[in-house]
Amino acid sequence: MEKTVLVTGATGGIGKELCKLFAKDGHTLILIGRTKEKLKSLTDLLQQYSNRIYVILYDLRKKDGYEKILNEIKQMNLQIDIFVNLAGFGLYGEFLTSNLERQEELLMVNLNSLMALCYFIGKDMKQRNQGYIINFSSISAFFPGTYMASYYASKAFILSFSLALERELKPYHVSVLALCPGVIDTPFYKTAGADETKSDLLDNLKPESAAIFARKAYQVIKKRKSHYRIIGIKNKVLIFISKFLPARFLSYLIENIQKPKEEK
Repeated sequence: MEKTVLVTGATGGIGKELCKLFAKDGHTLILIGRTKEKLKSLTDLLQQYSNRIYVILYDLRKKDGYEKILNEIKQMNLQIDIFVNLAGFGLYGEFLTSNLERQEELLMVNLNSLMALCYFIGKDMKQRNQGYIINFSSISAFFPGTYMASYYASKAFILSFSLALERELKPYHVSVLALCPGVIDTPFYKTAGADETKSDLLDNLKPESAAIFARKAYQVIKKRKSHYRIIGIKNKVLIFISKFLPARFLSYLIENIQKPKEEK
């Protein structure tokens, strides 16, 4: 059955692949992004599968203005059936030598915008007694993130927040899922400054194709799974083992995996 799907972070590697899968299944898509050119390019790509593609140009780094998103959705005369929170970015390096303004922007996008949109859209879903919210956490949520402290912490927040929201919305037939991918081959690491030129992260943990990951994630979404899901056998084993190790050792482990190359 056709659904209306709202996607933040739609133009990223995972977002683009997921949107293609939703469009191929005949769903109506509302794409949120801050770059007009990227949104147009994605819309052109998706229109070969569906002509029900809508765009909202909005920068989630802003501290207010979510009403703009809600008003535009109302003007489209659409109700959100599935809400996919993919927007987010990371920053690599020592926290105290980083740019504080950029750290605050990270929290705005990764946490504040996710929380606010879950609040407004979740309210509507609760009223209608139906809906599905998918928040993208990460396997990072299970570790202390040495050299990516705020990013790892933001993913831990998303996981915890989603699990709590799931329990609160369950009586109203609204499902909530936190998806936890591992290392995926997208521009994320270059943007964060954590690619092969700066860190051994991608050498130590081989990235998975965004298209392959998106197909796995989409199967989980189609089954309307809730709670949280770790995608990939290796990631599941890694998280399972981590539960038996002390936090101090995990912090040391991540430090050595992600340590800047000039420090080795």
